[in-house]
Amino acid sequence: MTRQILPVPNPVLSYWLRDPHAYADLRSSPRLPAECDVVVVGAGLAGVLAAYHILTTTDEIDEEGDGTEAQDGVGGGFERGKTKVMLIDARQLCSGATARNGGHVKVQVKTLLNLENGEKDGGKKRTEFQDYVTRVMHELKRIAEQEELDCEFELRRSFDVFTDAQEAEDIHHRYETARKRGEGWTTNVSWIGAQMVEQVTSISGAKGAFSVPAASFWPYKFVMQLLERMVARWPHRLNIQMNTPVTRLTTTSSDTTILVTDRGSLTAAKIVLATNAYTAGLLPSFTHAVIPVRGMASHHTPKHPIHPHLANTYNIAFGPQKGVDYLNPRPDGSIVVGGGAWLFGGDMHSWRGNWDDAHLFSEEVMRYWHEYMADRFLGWGNSGAVNDSAWTGIMGRTVDGQPFVVRVPGRENIWVLAGFNGGGMAIIALCAKAVGKMVVQGKGFGEVWEEEGLLECFGATEGRMGI
Repeated sequence: MTRQILPVPNPVLSYWLRDPHAYADLRSSPRLPAECDVVVVGAGLAGVLAAYHILTTTDEIDEEGDGTEAQDGVGGGFERGKTKVMLIDARQLCSGATARNGGHVKVQVKTLLNLENGEKDGGKKRTEFQDYVTRVMHELKRIAEQEELDCEFELRRSFDVFTDAQEAEDIHHRYETARKRGEGWTTNVSWIGAQMVEQVTSISGAKGAFSVPAASFWPYKFVMQLLERMVARWPHRLNIQMNTPVTRLTTTSSDTTILVTDRGSLTAAKIVLATNAYTAGLLPSFTHAVIPVRGMASHHTPKHPIHPHLANTYNIAFGPQKGVDYLNPRPDGSIVVGGGAWLFGGDMHSWRGNWDDAHLFSEEVMRYWHEYMADRFLGWGNSGAVNDSAWTGIMGRTVDGQPFVVRVPGRENIWVLAGFNGGGMAIIALCAKAVGKMVVQGKGFGEVWEEEGLLECFGATEGRMGI
């Protein structure tokens, strides 16, 4: 019998989670409510932002005195300004992928160049994708400023560094071809050649690099502080239930859905599954659409101050036979690094279809992090840098590398926001806003994606679903 895809207990502690928020284990009520208008399953960035926008949107409807659109949804209408939302998660608040990544918002040049059919439309698809990620940065910035979130948010530049000379030459040639064609996305990207790249990037052995726009932040602090504001703002409309695994969804004759948990069952008019890698555990139709994959990351602290301070974020490509690491320097001078996938790539069972973030990879694999900074960065050889933390995390991988932002075919009162392929921080913010609108107005992806500024490829087709 195949094991159900659900979050495992006691995950490895990540650097971002070292100071748990007071709401980490929050339960707004000791007993699970019997029913709720909207239940959001998953309390990471996607789930919390979806709940935030549902609550905000229904507040606006109440203030305007016009609830027509909100009353057209499947499973019964919303009462203006009184819509009740539950946020439920199998573990602590924000203990999944959001609190295990690099806190990194960008799109790599290689990703843009490799988009399917990217050359056939004059670079339109590439430019749209880069523009989308830029708007996500601005949306995160807007919320952080509006809600006064102390989460170390920064708009920055980032380096895509190549240490393999042939790969550097090949990708530079492809970029130059696109630039000379006038592809819009190239206007905010620049190339650093072999003569200056080590000095500019501080990467030992670098053969070339792109400078690209990026943002960075502390995702856990963003989510937890936003949730704190939400609890204070909507004490009677928002119910939070942590450490409560949802194990099954059952449709009723009245078009509502019963969520079965280990603490009892509840009925919801509408459901948002912000469950990323775990989506198929509740919706088997996503078994081939979103696949759990395991990755690893680490944190490094120098014993002595490093000058100059690393002000940029990084993706470091080690050649086609290996892969890419990501690196996010923190304001305090410490570094978060993730990647190293080629070290365990041949051991398929250790990462593909594996959702165990309660254990590390083998000692041999984890040794990769021990001297990481000293081995790769100029000026770090005598820093005494210590790899003081390492962890694993679970990502949701899709066949085409694009997320699902969909109303579930055949389940008209369920929406899915999942499948971020390890890049959720650059994707989620605008998708969650769109899902909030879909839920409140009872609409599907096709009705909102253009007006909400999403990409058409985020929707569901039979091909994407693996049907």
